Amino acid sequence: MCYHKSLTAKYEQLAEYYGVAYSDAVAEVYSPRFHENGFDFFPGPVVTAGKPNDIQLFHWGLVPFWAKDEASAMKLRTSTLNCISEEMFDKPAFRDAAREGKRCLIPCTGFMEWKWMDEKGKAKIPHYVHLKDQEIFSIAGLYARWTNREKNTQYYSYTVLTTEANPLMAEIHNSKKRMPVLLPREYEKDWLNPSLTNDDVLALCQPLNADRMTARTISKLITTKGADTNVPEVLEEHRY
Repeated sequence: MCYHKSLTAKYEQLAEYYGVAYSDAVAEVYSPRFHENGFDFFPGPVVTAGKPNDIQLFHWGLVPFWAKDEASAMKLRTSTLNCISEEMFDKPAFRDAAREGKRCLIPCTGFMEWKWMDEKGKAKIPHYVHLKDQEIFSIAGLYARWTNREKNTQYYSYTVLTTEANPLMAEIHNSKKRMPVLLPREYEKDWLNPSLTNDDVLALCQPLNADRMTARTISKLITTKGADTNVPEVLEEHRY
């Protein structure tokens, strides 16, 4: 599943790409990342169906509105970094967001996935995957707002939707043969359309054509304990 991604674009590039209003407040907080580990739960940029003309900063790992308290909310988000798109309207953690049309675009410049070299995954090689003809692209996501009643604060979060792997990703992510839902640019605005039916939404959650994608093997720095992984070296090609 998708737990590691990169977004190296500057805020100005994101604002231009999505055609949204420039926000000094967001620009002050946002910083490009060569590597983002979902389990760090950083706030990252999204464009939502609720505010399609703004970039907002939400946390990766969706916390549904019904989470009882902070402890359970923080525990729940560890299992909601990804959502299987075929199950979004049925799974308790995601169905309210899916049924209420709380869809979002998650800006990305690439993501990391592992190829298993043995049956148990003890030997595996990381790959960096991105598009051939687009620096910035969008992963389809769902978002939610949770109210922390103990602190009287709002927590905004999102999940990455996944779909069946295309041939390229089936070869790389050979353990589960899944991939993020990568939306072609011409369908990004459609994804935020509040009038989509459930069937319309599912029809957009298809594997991107593998011909548009490319991948390279990278070092294991991104999973090295104690290492600073937000460095350009994590994206450099490494041969095994």
